[in-house]
Amino acid sequence: MDDLSPTLGFLLHDAARLLRKRFEQNARGSGLTRSQWQVLAYLSKSEGINQSGLAELLDVEPITLARIVDKLQTMKLIERHADPSDRRVWNLRLTAAAREKLQRARKIGDVTRAEALAGISSADRQQLLKTLQILRANLAEACGTPAAEQKRAAHG
Repeated sequence: MDDLSPTLGFLLHDAARLLRKRFEQNARGSGLTRSQWQVLAYLSKSEGINQSGLAELLDVEPITLARIVDKLQTMKLIERHADPSDRRVWNLRLTAAAREKLQRARKIGDVTRAEALAGISSADRQQLLKTLQILRANLAEACGTPAAEQKRAAHG
């Protein structure tokens, strides 16, 4: 690859940044920030998860998530329920109002994806998804392996 050509990491990061930016533009007027949308979306897939587990899924600090959840609870989009086995733990659930908001978010996401994928054939879209799934799986596996073991495997 040419030294001036963008690297895989740069392209992935920049495409993701622009996708987030475009979603935010399309979602203006919804009353929610991208971070709040993200919390609702992840919670919809992991309903009943506790706050620390959701923070780990989102790759954010627990205090950061707590502030977002506080705001979403004030907006009556999330409910906190005490964990029956540990009263220090809060399990999170979406409200009916949040589910309605998520329907809107999915429509905004559809529009944003259509904009991003404009001019890309169906076959190329499928190949892109397959390639990204393999990339994600490879990195998830590598992240589970201590760095020292990766170095030994590469050299020996």
